[in-house]
Amino acid sequence: MKKSKKGYIAVIILAIILSFIVINSKDFESILYRFFSAKSTEGSRTPLVVYFKEHIWMVLVSSAIAVTLGVLLGTFVTTSYGKEFKELLLKTVNLGQAFPSPALLALTVPILGYGINGALIALVVYALMPITYNVVIGIEEVPKDIIDAAKGMGMTEAEIYLKVKLPLALNVILGGIRTALVINISATTLAAAVGAGGLGVLVVNGVRTFDMVLILEGAIPVTLLAIIVELLLKELQQQLIWDA
Repeated sequence: MKKSKKGYIAVIILAIILSFIVINSKDFESILYRFFSAKSTEGSRTPLVVYFKEHIWMVLVSSAIAVTLGVLLGTFVTTSYGKEFKELLLKTVNLGQAFPSPALLALTVPILGYGINGALIALVVYALMPITYNVVIGIEEVPKDIIDAAKGMGMTEAEIYLKVKLPLALNVILGGIRTALVINISATTLAAAVGAGGLGVLVVNGVRTFDMVLILEGAIPVTLLAIIVELLLKELQQQLIWDA
């Protein structure tokens, strides 16, 4: 329990630092300008909080869609009705993960144009693999003896999934979701390249103008957000295991 408390304390401290950076972006810029030189000292014209909200919104929407699809598809291909599609599904989501995310984003532009729609689709595809894969592995690793016992009690296939397989696979499934969310937070910075906004706008503008301050102003909040989500989900995952 002590480790758990330390984990939550770390999350709170990092969240306070992130909140200060986002809310007091001009003060944060001033601090950065003391340590890094730049061609301009004007910083970003748009408040950091605007980019942060756009970034969070894209992460939340794409992650929610990816989690829903990943859990449903992963569960379906482990059933007696969907086993024949398992190899095809895993190969497809693996291909989406292996494909470079900038190229994946670029491919959506000719179809959907510049903007958030293409970015969301690319982010969902990129996050599907760890979720779907962990759902399949988690369910298939449930001991056969337990499943046989559930069948002996007269449970239907649906009841076995809801009461036995999914609860026992929850730890593995949450691990996949945790990985997908952290990937999504980082990958969302690339959405700026297709005009979707987010913290990546600062990074892209900083690279174009060789402004290290702008790059850090976008990169540091993304890094802190990824660490906070990783730590928080890890603690929640452990808490669920202890409660079980």
